[in-house]
Order: sequence, then C-alpha cells, then structure tokens
Amino acid sequence: MRVDLLNQIVLRWDSDSDCSGLLANGGIDAVWFPSHDDRIAAACRAAGAETLDAGAIRFAGRDETGPLPPGDFLAVKAGVWPGARASARNADGSFSGGASQRAWIDANGYLVAWTKALFPGRAPVLAYLPDSDAGIAKGQVITYDSLELALIDAWAAGGNYLLAPDAAYRDALLRGDPAATAAWSQLGRTAGWLKEHRDLLRQPPLSTITVLVERGDTAAEIAALMFRQSGSPELVSTERVPLPDASRRPIVVAAGINPPSPDLGRLLLAHANAGASLVVDGGDASSWWKAAGLRAARQFEDRVFYTLGAGRILVYRESIIDPGDFALDILDLAAGRQPVRLWDASTVIAVASQAGARANLVLRLVNYGSPTRGDIMAQVRGIYNSATLLRPGQPSVTLRTCRRGENTDVLVPGFRRLAVVVFS
Repeated sequence: MRVDLLNQIVLRWDSDSDCSGLLANGGIDAVWFPSHDDRIAAACRAAGAETLDAGAIRFAGRDETGPLPPGDFLAVKAGVWPGARASARNADGSFSGGASQRAWIDANGYLVAWTKALFPGRAPVLAYLPDSDAGIAKGQVITYDSLELALIDAWAAGGNYLLAPDAAYRDALLRGDPAATAAWSQLGRTAGWLKEHRDLLRQPPLSTITVLVERGDTAAEIAALMFRQSGSPELVSTERVPLPDASRRPIVVAAGINPPSPDLGRLLLAHANAGASLVVDGGDASSWWKAAGLRAARQFEDRVFYTLGAGRILVYRESIIDPGDFALDILDLAAGRQPVRLWDASTVIAVASQAGARANLVLRLVNYGSPTRGDIMAQVRGIYNSATLLRPGQPSVTLRTCRRGENTDVLVPGFRRLAVVVFS
C-alpha cells in the first residue's frame, strides 16, 4: 500500500533499536528510515505500519533554487522547534500578554501555506529536526509533549509533520519511562483526532490578506510574521497570482519579492485599479509601480499612500527590515476586515479558513505555551448564529455567539494545545 504522506502519521526513526512496539500507542501509520534496517522495517510492517526507504523522501529548504529534487515525496527541511518563550510572567506563572511584553512564538504553520504556494501538487509536509537549525542548542532539554505540538502546528495549518523525536525521547520510550510513554500515548490520541477532523483542517485561509511569496528567505519571513500575528493570510506564488477581485482580495502584499516582470507588474497594478490595496516596498528604487494616474494621498516618514483607479498603493520608502512591525501595519490596514482577532491570548495563533462541507467558517487556534487560563475572546469576520468548539480528547461545546457590526464574537474556554471553532 502506498504511503499517504499528507494524511497519515509518519515517524522518522534515526536509531538501530526496534521501534515496532511503539507504533500503536503513538498512532503511527508509517515509518521512514534515513538509514535502512531490514530487520526493524520487517518488524514495523508486522506491527501494521508501512515503511519508507532512505531515498523515498527528498528535502527542500526555504531558500531552495533551481529544479526541485526528483522523487514522489518532497518535505521541507526548514522549521523552528515550536513553542513559546516568555518575555515576562505573571504572578500565577502564565505568560505576560501586555502590549509591550508579548511571548515570542516559534511556529511553522506558514511553511505549510508556503509549500502549497510554491510547490503545487506536492503534499505540504514539514521535516525539520530538533537540532541547532531549529533553534535547539546542544544539550538543551526538549519537553516530550513538544513533539505533539509540532504535529498540531502542521496539521492545523493544513499540512503534516514528519515526526522526529530527539535521542533522549527515543531512549526514554525504549526503556519504558512513564513520563515519555504518557506523552507518546497523548500524541497518539491527538493524531487520531486530527485524522478524524482533517476536513476541518484542510480548508484554505480566508483571502482578506494575500501575500506574494517566492523562493528565498525575505518573502518567507514576511509570511511567517503575518501568520504569527494571526493575520490568516493567503499565500500565493509570484508565478501564479490570481486575477483581480477586490471583494475577495482587498489587500495584496507584494513586499520582500524580487522586482516583478512587466507582466506581473501590470497584473499587480490591475489589482489596485480594481479596488484593492497593493502594498510594495523599496520606494523609488523600485519604480515598477509608478503607473499613469497615480496620485499621492498621504505621506508618512516610512511610507506613502497613493490612489490608483478604484484602489490604492501603499509604498514603503525602504525595503522591509522588520517583518513583525510590517505585519502589524498590514493588520491595521485591514482594520474591520481582519479575518480574526484575539484578546488575552499571547501564546495562541489563529487561522480562519473558508467554508467546508461541515461549516461556513472554521477558526483554528493553536496554543504554543502553557494551557490557556480562562476564556479567550475571539472575533471573526462575518455574521454567524451558532458556533461549536472542538478539542482533542474533550466533548464538543456549543458557544454563544454575539454580533458586533459585521463580525461575530465568541468566548473560547481554556484548552491545552488545539481548539477548533466551527461557525454556521
């Protein structure tokens, strides 16, 4: 049977010890061996799992250029080890959520959307390791449940993660350490829940904010911070920019990319002429946006607003050097049209997705820190009469909705890692 790299739980096993006894509790469907071992592979198949040889999966980086590696399976090796780092803590031990003291979140969900945009037709699978490239220092202790968070991080964004437990976790599992096996069983239960609800996790984000991406770090970092600020952006490749539709794509971000070709430049200007807000950087040094009919409207120290046709162009005078502040600027530009807003949730990232078979809108919340305390107020764009909260390992809960103009508010009760709110 062929492995489904997107919809199955795949374990990367970097050890010459037999892992077959771990597969059932961890919800593992397939095992990939970077160094093939016929003995372990046979044991895994006997335990009901598929196996993948060393050469079955090829890897691409965030700065990948040139032709893609050959092979059926492609995984993105970029990524940071997920979690939240506190800039400050409250008296009860929770993270500070003040305007000037926010927790720093390490997350990779944007890479799923980035992979979909740049490598169409390939399953968006992440395959980073718990090593220095992912921000893990030598000798640093990794909590066992962070592997579960890595899986949730990818699935909540519509992709998958090639599970890579660190050596200490592998050794603890093999010797039956109670804490390790408890975390492993929790991962297995979560994996089952993710597969059961995957139709709610595979829908594309709302396209209020469209961000152009290309191979390379600059555009990827802008996309990363847009996701980290819960901007719920749609990422599109510079090679496949859709036709103008200001009602669906009112903001188009073309910052951090190489100077566009004449055809792409005309298409981007058409978005502005049709009523969208087009955002570019580089100022006068990148003059492709200087179209006939362009009129300066408002000027600030770092940017200028121009009107063009039914829309406008926001031009940053310099190239973007702080993607975090830039992401906040774009959210301000979206104003009341933001797909989702959160309050008192400094370690949570939200993505609002388009309608699926079971909902009119799906809100996915991933918590990268300690379990949330109390209710989180969430606001989504649109008017909905009902909302249902789904969490791994817990019964569904009906949430009270409250209309706020053209938006809908809900209070999301506490959750550990993942909450999905289904609106209708």
